Amino acid sequence: MSRAKAMSTLGRAVTMQGIQRDGPHDLVGRERELSELARTLDAVQGGSPRFIQILGEPGIGKTRLLSELSRCAGERGWLVLDGRAAEFEREVPFGLMVDAMNDYLGGLEPPVIRALDDEALAELAGVFPSLPHLDQGEPGVERAKGERYRVHYAIRGLLERLAVRQPVLLALDDVHWADAASIEAIAHLARRFRGPLLIAVAARRLPVRLEASLVAAQRAGSGSRLELSALSADNANVLLSTDVDSPTRARLFRESGGNPFYLEQLARSTRSLELRTPHAGEPREGEFTPPPVIAAAIRAELADLSGEARGVLDAAAVAGESFESELVGAISTRPQPSVLSALDELVTLDLVRPTDVPTRFRFRHPIVRNVVYDALPRGWRLGAHAAAATALAAQGAPPMHYAHHVERSAAPGDETAIELLVGAARAAATRAPLTTGHWLLAAVRLLPADSDPDARLDLLIEAAGALANGGAHAESLSTLERALALLSGSRAERRHELIARFAFIERLSGRPRRARALLEQARREVVEAGAGGSGALELELALDHYLSGEFVDMQLLADAQLRSALAVSDPVLISLTAALLTIASATLGGFEDAADAFAEAWSRFESLRDDELARRIDTSGYLAVAAIKLEHVEEALRSVRRGLRVARETGQASMIPGLLALETNTLLLAGRVREALSVAETATDAALLARNDQLTAWALESTSLAACLAGDLERALAAAQEAVVRSERIGEAYFSGLARMQLAGALEATGDAAGALAEVRRVAVPPPRALLDANGGYGWHLLIGLELGLGNTEAATAVVERMEATHVTFELPRREAATRCARAAVLLARGDARAAERLARQASEIADGIENPLLGARAAMLAGAALRALGEPEAARDRFQRAEALCSACGALREADAAARELRRLGHRVPRRTRGIAKPVGLAGLSSREREVANLVASGMTNREVAQALFLSEKTVGSHLARIYEKLGVHSRTVLAAIVARTDSHHGSATVPELISRATDAGDDRLAP
Repeated sequence: MSRAKAMSTLGRAVTMQGIQRDGPHDLVGRERELSELARTLDAVQGGSPRFIQILGEPGIGKTRLLSELSRCAGERGWLVLDGRAAEFEREVPFGLMVDAMNDYLGGLEPPVIRALDDEALAELAGVFPSLPHLDQGEPGVERAKGERYRVHYAIRGLLERLAVRQPVLLALDDVHWADAASIEAIAHLARRFRGPLLIAVAARRLPVRLEASLVAAQRAGSGSRLELSALSADNANVLLSTDVDSPTRARLFRESGGNPFYLEQLARSTRSLELRTPHAGEPREGEFTPPPVIAAAIRAELADLSGEARGVLDAAAVAGESFESELVGAISTRPQPSVLSALDELVTLDLVRPTDVPTRFRFRHPIVRNVVYDALPRGWRLGAHAAAATALAAQGAPPMHYAHHVERSAAPGDETAIELLVGAARAAATRAPLTTGHWLLAAVRLLPADSDPDARLDLLIEAAGALANGGAHAESLSTLERALALLSGSRAERRHELIARFAFIERLSGRPRRARALLEQARREVVEAGAGGSGALELELALDHYLSGEFVDMQLLADAQLRSALAVSDPVLISLTAALLTIASATLGGFEDAADAFAEAWSRFESLRDDELARRIDTSGYLAVAAIKLEHVEEALRSVRRGLRVARETGQASMIPGLLALETNTLLLAGRVREALSVAETATDAALLARNDQLTAWALESTSLAACLAGDLERALAAAQEAVVRSERIGEAYFSGLARMQLAGALEATGDAAGALAEVRRVAVPPPRALLDANGGYGWHLLIGLELGLGNTEAATAVVERMEATHVTFELPRREAATRCARAAVLLARGDARAAERLARQASEIADGIENPLLGARAAMLAGAALRALGEPEAARDRFQRAEALCSACGALREADAAARELRRLGHRVPRRTRGIAKPVGLAGLSSREREVANLVASGMTNREVAQALFLSEKTVGSHLARIYEKLGVHSRTVLAAIVARTDSHHGSATVPELISRATDAGDDRLAP
């Protein structure tokens, strides 16, 4: 492609005074960026997804660069889907995704759409108006309504299907104005997409929720970031027509600051050099205000419009960044022929531009719309928004698509507007909870001063719940504070319920200690007032003690609350508090008491109707935890899956991430690794959407264990590292300990036994029993294996004795089998193979009795090793074959590979597995050149010094270093140096997450190589 062709842009050439538009000028000075776009297109053409950020100030050329990317992709035969977010439509759910995809989906052949499953089709139909015929409201769809990540899966599934046919470009402009639901969908695509997709986002700055995903993609080598700077004077001159004299060129450049759009806008106006009047009025909060001279230049450009054209342009500014001529006619009260004639004039003057849809147009630039909208008389603007809402309603548009017009036009006390906003909010709740919260609060603002206080209170509580579901915890808490202010001292019980809810959301936000302080203060107030009704507060305190690992305090409170629930015969609270008592008692070793409490909890749970359970969905979760403590695996699965079903039916999205994490742990306890890994991925997606570090750490910890068993060690290590960082961020020792235990397991699996043992010992010396018992006693198995692997037989024996001492008071078959396996491993290390084989055989029989393939396979492996030591190769081969078959069937590919290796040692031919084999991780995963660069950087050399030492360019060193950071999961030289030092010395207790934390504390948080 010639340079001239590469620098051309989409759209019709426009010639006007002062601007040169007859050649390859629009992208002058962007050669580096164009080269990066070409490289990215080539990479996606190879089949892998890529992500580009195009960042810069308004008017700097982001849109033009994005348009050039779209043109080039179109020439290559790609499917190009482009959309633009709009400043005044930020509350329309999935507005950006609809703008990009809706028209294309409406024109797809039915077989393409129908190839997706019914649930995905219904999710898509709930978002994209062009697919209304697909939303049949099947019962299965209703069950999924609490999980907004499902719509992300549906969008991803559709795009992946389209990408099979041809590469796809999703070009998204003005993403800084995108609605929250669209941002969540884009972030999901950045994390999960597989196939030839390029997502290009242009923004002044990236929304926080999207930035983390795109930065992660950049670190992983699948993303790039282009930050556009102002043009030089020479480049700016190229954009100006030849009839502009030198002094004027200099003044235009100075006025524009090298910003291409500002330069163009000033040159459009014959009076640009005199337009220095300040912008009238104060900037609107949260909205962009263009520089005064640019706004004045645009107003001067508008001054020459005919009255008809100006009326249509004003109506268009209300209709949207992208607008339909029919809606503009309804707002401006003009017939369509007049509207179309006026649009012709506006297109000729390049104030608006046509789109691929004949009746739809766009403003030339968002800044143009901003200036037009800002100049509208306030009264006229209110009426125009009301007209827009009326017209869209008459067209049959869902209230979600015009609620923003109602919000901008309704007056306080407008009951119809309040009803519509509330209805639109509730319709959006399952897919766009942040929008739901926004519209409910808008409805509250419209309530008259003398409205029913309870109605205001209910709307505030509902808004707080929606905001919490969307992860906007600060806004949710602020809304609850408003609700609390409405409650007088005479309504103590309702106030206590709200304080308990406040504490729950505080814990969701990752500030459990503050939540406890609130609860304890409220309890003191209750005691001082001599009032009752503190049960809700004490129940929340019991849960807080649980999540903080304080099981003695939890046991005391749960026992007291169970007695209270029995006294009033409340079946839901009886089940919940009995489950909590089960957890506390079992954790503290009181298994007899735990069994009695569980029997009470389970019998009450089974008698509950779904509508009763919906009052406290968390009962299902805590009952599942209690069942896991007592190894009632089937009951745990039944409980958690019922909870998920009811949560989905009733839209209680905040309950779903924790229940999914529990389902993962239960499946692992049952040895169903393949299923567990799939659920763990969904649990992580749900927790990330909830913006809950606690739940995300828990889901990641489960993912790490499942991935480790499945043989995906790179994923296991990355998930464990992130789990540690997130759990320590919220300061909860118990969950931090669980995460460190999984990190130890991932390190052990990658060959770093010393580092793994150091992680276990960091939890405590010796580690608390609660942590060793978690995940079916995984900690015991890990710690004993580590000690034996390092030759510490005596230490391993001591751990086994501790393990045996905890299991003598109550018979749990899984723990009994695990204990026998542990003792067998120690006996085998001591040379007593006969006793080891006997214990391993007993463990295998127990595992078969409880249908646990993973535990049975471990017992078979130990028996095989013992039989081989006894000189019985045929019998050993049978045991290893059984272990390999069991592990392969349940998805535990790492242990299946270990069994296959033992079979090969015995001369038995086993086909090598092409999947599930771990990739090298850590420094072992670096190429020889990358290890050289890492060593030199760790020694303190700069990139330039490394380049000189290795006879490389400085740019090549930077590229190597970026890949090193990505492979190691770090982003600073300090952490890299510490990893190199630790690996070289083969000891040390500092972990990657800790080193990252230390470097951040020291101010070394550099992302650039």
